[in-house]
Amino acid sequence: MRWVVRTPTLIVWSGVGISILVMMVAVALLYEGRLLVLARAADNQRNIAEVLDRDLELNFQLYEASLDAVVKLLARPDIEAMAPALRRELIFERAGASRYIGSLVVLDPEGNVAIDAQSEVPRPFNFADRDYFGVHRANPDAGLYVSGFLHSRLRNDAPTMVMSRRISRADGSFGGVVSLAVDIEYFRHLFDHIEVGRQGVILLLGKGGVILMRKPYDENVIGLTMAQRGRYESLPPGRDEYRIYPIRFMGRDSLMSRRFLSNAPLTLIIVTSSNETLAPWHKRVIEFGGLFLLLNAGFVLTSLLLAAQLRRRLRAERELSLLARTDGLTGLSNRRSLDKILATEWRRMRRAGHSLAVAFIDIDWFKRYNDTHRHQAGDAALAAVASAIGAALQRPSDAAGRYGGEEFIVVLPDTDAQGAQRVAEGIRLAVDRLDLDHASSDFGHVTVSIGVACRQPRAGESVDMLVKAADRALYRAKATGRNRVIVASEDDATAALAS
Repeated sequence: MRWVVRTPTLIVWSGVGISILVMMVAVALLYEGRLLVLARAADNQRNIAEVLDRDLELNFQLYEASLDAVVKLLARPDIEAMAPALRRELIFERAGASRYIGSLVVLDPEGNVAIDAQSEVPRPFNFADRDYFGVHRANPDAGLYVSGFLHSRLRNDAPTMVMSRRISRADGSFGGVVSLAVDIEYFRHLFDHIEVGRQGVILLLGKGGVILMRKPYDENVIGLTMAQRGRYESLPPGRDEYRIYPIRFMGRDSLMSRRFLSNAPLTLIIVTSSNETLAPWHKRVIEFGGLFLLLNAGFVLTSLLLAAQLRRRLRAERELSLLARTDGLTGLSNRRSLDKILATEWRRMRRAGHSLAVAFIDIDWFKRYNDTHRHQAGDAALAAVASAIGAALQRPSDAAGRYGGEEFIVVLPDTDAQGAQRVAEGIRLAVDRLDLDHASSDFGHVTVSIGVACRQPRAGESVDMLVKAADRALYRAKATGRNRVIVASEDDATAALAS
């Protein structure tokens, strides 16, 4: 019975539990989807970095090969004997095949332009103050040297970087420098073909972290360091080129990859916005999350409705069960339920070896009461008497029921004759104190007569014998003046047993 009572609550909690479980699964799936989106974005970012890295390294290899070709040609003895125009054409023939060379010149030991790839007459500029010139002059083994950010004197202060090699004479002395200025428009053209989103950024850093190129292009940041710009948070340390770093970049949560070119002091940085990367995932979260919430809300609501319906059904069943066991007028047990109680308690007392007592109650002159006060008042009197009987019972094991008409029976388990008489007297007094007007009664108000019988059940005996004995005692109470309690005698018990 307890399980049946708790079933509606279990249905509700089961619905809530299943909904929570479904939401946990949904959250797990959506989170896994987020990880997959970020993983794909990381792979895409690595691929972009790989493509840019290869293109940059290939071009710088071409630039380096152009410088090497010029140095080797200048080392040949027959070059000096050539006419200046022919010598110039031969020296710079290979370099002409390389794209985005801003300028290519040969500097003499004093730093003056000796041979100019873009002019038959060398332009009158001196570069002895440049860092690359000083490095080569001081160090015969400097090899390929890549400068930092510069403003080109040969190209109206256009931003550039210079690759250079030393020219050594046959005796090993300093013979000048070959310098190649890289047009940074090359980087801009290269980056324009790469898609990193509206909030994404590509940066190419030179020596000292100077920004050589940026996508989207902003000429105001070219030549500044990241620290000078002040809009970028500090970059993570280390040189792990395969790791994707989650960072704060320009005030946004972002993902960053970084590559260090092997043949030039350049750092390639690719940054994509986390919010932009996750935008499709956020849309999916809203759509599927809303759908899951709607489904779960419907599921929980269905559980609540089912539980409410089940409660109503259980309540109706309890009411029907109560009606089947209860007298509708008095609220006490009906005759059918009373017979079951008597039989059950008789068997229980027989097993325990204890006595069982019953009190047979009858309302005095009740037919006269109905004739005088009408049946509606009679029903009210029956209900009032029943209420007084129920209130007089103190133990949970005691029971009272309507036997029929104006007759009631009280069942008193494990009670001797004296105890049953006290209970019966209490009932009589409780009814007497109701003081219900009864014009046809000798006492002027409603009273009851009660017959009490008590017996320890024995094998072969029936509880009917006990009820009959109580009924005989009730008959004597009525015969001797009514409004009194009579306990059944041994003769009553014998007569009941005989009948």
